[in-house]
Amino acid sequence: MNTYIKMINQINTAIKYIVSTMLIFLTILVVLQVTTRFVINVPLAWTEEIAKYLMIYIVFFGSGLAMRNNQHIAIDFMVEILKEKSKVVLEKIILWVCGIFSVFLIYFGSQLTFRVIEQSTPTLQYSMAWAYAAIPLGALLMLLNIIAALIDPQEENPIDEMVGDSQ
Repeated sequence: MNTYIKMINQINTAIKYIVSTMLIFLTILVVLQVTTRFVINVPLAWTEEIAKYLMIYIVFFGSGLAMRNNQHIAIDFMVEILKEKSKVVLEKIILWVCGIFSVFLIYFGSQLTFRVIEQSTPTLQYSMAWAYAAIPLGALLMLLNIIAALIDPQEENPIDEMVGDSQ
């Protein structure tokens, strides 16, 4: 089990670098698109298309990373009123439900990806499967991180709630 956790942590580190690089490239593309559209008045169509697909990958990969540290948005009023033992049980149930959902996303996302292989993107004319592949890949990353969270739960990073208070 310890080997699995180390492997997932290494994968997550690599994905963090990939997502960071994608975000930098996305920023450059959006600045380029705005500059060419509004300053030069000759917009580049390909920048918008690549930016859109980069954003999709960033969301799905980032979602997978967020599962490891329980950083997804949640309505936690129920968790807050429960006793400690019940909280742990509820959090495990939530992880199991998310895991089942991830399995469905992997299965149906893969089917959808293979279904659109013959379709091409509007501007660059490459296969739409590259864009849709973010669904099963991101869901697989989520599932791997859910399994890691079930094996080795980590505490959520506490946020300093005293912002603005002077001491």
